[in-house]
Amino acid sequence: MHIILIILPLLFQIIFGRKAIGGDIKLSFGAVCLISFLGQILLTIFAFKLIVYYLEKNKNACGMPLVGLVMLSLLFSVILFITMLIQDRIKKSYEDDEIDKTEDEDDKIENNENDEDEYEDDEIN
Repeated sequence: MHIILIILPLLFQIIFGRKAIGGDIKLSFGAVCLISFLGQILLTIFAFKLIVYYLEKNKNACGMPLVGLVMLSLLFSVILFITMLIQDRIKKSYEDDEIDKTEDEDDKIENNENDEDEYEDDEIN
């Protein structure tokens, strides 16, 4: 159960980060990243306290599960950060494509206006 708590922010980022990039939800991509990052911190603390509680309940003095939890949390934090960077790159590539499309449409409109002007000039002469 403790591992599930640590993986939840990563899953949240993957699912809702994709939806935020696509515009399927009202949350911005930055808000999704912030929620994931804070969730990673808070759920790690919660899992840590939960393991401490169970160790004390079973009268186990060994702290190695806590070290394992911290290392696993660091690993998933790095994976979460890499996922955020990849999704940010994807978001920027979508924005660049949209800018290129609008520029192409503007060029087409200008070209059509120029063609009409030339056609009118030919009729006058």
